[in-house]
Amino acid sequence: QTGSGKTYTLSNPAQGVQQGVMPRAFEHIFAHIKADNGVHDWKLSVQYVQIYCEHLMDLLNPGSEPLLREEPGTGVVYLQNAESIPVSSPAECVDLMNRGMSNRSTAKTLMNAESSRSHAMYMLTVVRSGGPELSTSTSALYLVDLAGSERVKKSGVQNAGLDEAISINVSLTALGRCIYAMADKRGKIMPPFRESKLTRLLQTALSGGGRTSLIICCAMGDSDVQETNSSLEFAQQAMRVQVKEVRREQLDMNALTVHLQSTVDAFHDKTNLVHKQAWEKVRAEALATQALLDKSRALKERLYNLEVMNRDLEGQISTTQGAKASGALPGAAEASTKLEQMKAQLDEALKECNEVTVMLPEIAAEYRELGGHAWHNGDTGKAQAYYEKALNAFLKCLGKDHPEVACSMGDLANVYCDLGRFEDALEMYQHAHRIHTVAFGPDHVDTAGDLASLGLVYSVQGKHKEALPLLKDAYKIMERHLEDDHPNLLQVATFMEKSQLALKKK
Repeated sequence: QTGSGKTYTLSNPAQGVQQGVMPRAFEHIFAHIKADNGVHDWKLSVQYVQIYCEHLMDLLNPGSEPLLREEPGTGVVYLQNAESIPVSSPAECVDLMNRGMSNRSTAKTLMNAESSRSHAMYMLTVVRSGGPELSTSTSALYLVDLAGSERVKKSGVQNAGLDEAISINVSLTALGRCIYAMADKRGKIMPPFRESKLTRLLQTALSGGGRTSLIICCAMGDSDVQETNSSLEFAQQAMRVQVKEVRREQLDMNALTVHLQSTVDAFHDKTNLVHKQAWEKVRAEALATQALLDKSRALKERLYNLEVMNRDLEGQISTTQGAKASGALPGAAEASTKLEQMKAQLDEALKECNEVTVMLPEIAAEYRELGGHAWHNGDTGKAQAYYEKALNAFLKCLGKDHPEVACSMGDLANVYCDLGRFEDALEMYQHAHRIHTVAFGPDHVDTAGDLASLGLVYSVQGKHKEALPLLKDAYKIMERHLEDDHPNLLQVATFMEKSQLALKKK
C-alpha cells in the first residue's frame, strides 16, 4: 500500500524506538559475533539491488548489470555481477544502506512525495568458519522494501510513472499468487516463482529455505479502506504458509586439513622423543659394555704377564710352587470552451482506461482465485465462467504468449475435462504447452505438466497409443525436477503403466 510507511519502517536510522528494522538487525548480528569471543572466523558482505520495471539494477554500483543465476543441484537463486562489499560493523552496513537508497528510483505522486518506484533488496551474507565444528555455515539476511500497490486514479501518475505502476502491480500480483499457492496445503497449485524477478529472487526464502517475516503497513485514511482490506487479506493468506529454515553447512576442508596436520605433527614429535630416549639408553648401555670389555682385556694381559713370570720362576726355582689367577666378561536489486470540455472528457476516459489496464492483472488473478474455489467445491459452471473471465483479462493485459495466460488456459482445460469437453481441453493444453515451451524451454517442469495433462486426457479417452509417448516425455522431465514421492510424478507414473497395460492387451 503506497505511502503507508514501509521504507520508514525498514530503514529509519534514528536511535531508540523509531529505529528501523534494518539498523536493528545489523546491531543484533554484530552483537552475536562479539559474544562469540573469537571462537569462529566471521566474514560478512553486502549486496543491494532494485527491481525497476522488471530490470535488475545494482544500487551500490549503478554501472553493473546483475544477472539471476541458479546453483545446479540445490536450486538456490543468487545474483551474478552484483557488487559485493565486505563489512565489519553496523555503521558500515548503515552507510551502504544510505548509499544504495540515494541511487534508488523514487518519484512524486499525489499520494506520496517520495514514492518508491522499485522493489529494493538488501542482502547481508554471513559466513562462519573455524571453531571446534570444523565446518563452514553460510546464512543470508534478505531485507526487502516492496514498492506499494497503487491505483492510477488516486496517485495521478502518467507516462513513465504509469509504466512503473503497471510493473509494480504485476510483480505484486505474482507475489500474491505464489503466497496463495504455498498456502494451499493440498499442493495442487505450483507457486509461479518464475513469473517475475521479485518472486524469483525470493524463491529460496519463500519456498521453505529460511525463516520469513512479513510487515504489513496500512494507511489510516478513510479513502484507503479498500487498499487496507486488501493488504490485511494478503497478510492473512501469508500466515497460512509454513516454512522451515534449512541449514547450509559444509565441512571446512582447510580447517580439517590443519587439524589433521597438527595431530600428525604431535604424533611425530612424540614418536621422535621416544626414539631419542631409547637411543640414548642403548648408547649408554653400549658405552658401559665397552668399558667392561676394555677392563677385561687389561686383566687378560696382566694374567699373561704373570704366567710368563711364573714360568721363569719355575725354571729358576724347581722346588717352589706358584699360584694361578682367573677373570669374567659382562653383556638396545488549450483551446475553446467546447474543445476544452472534449479534451477534459478524453483525459478522464484515458485515465480510466489506464487505471483498468493497470488493475487488469489483479482483476484476472481474483477471477482465477474465485474459479479455483468454485472448482474445488464442485461447481464447474461457476468455475468455467470465472476461469474464462480470468483468461480474457490476462489476454488483454499481458498478451497471448505470457506464461500467466498458459496457466489460465490450464485451469479452464481442467474444467472442460470435468464437463466431458475433451477436445476443447486438448486445444487449451496444446496452447499452454506452446507458450511454456517458448517461455521456459522444453525441459521445464511447467512444460512437462502440459505434456502430462495431454497424456492424461488421451488416456481417459482410451487413446493409449497417443497418450503413452506424451506421458513418458513428461515423466522424464519431471523426474529431474521433482522428488520421487511428488503427487504429480506418481500420477503420471500410474497413467503411464495403465496405458502400457492397455496396449499389451491389444
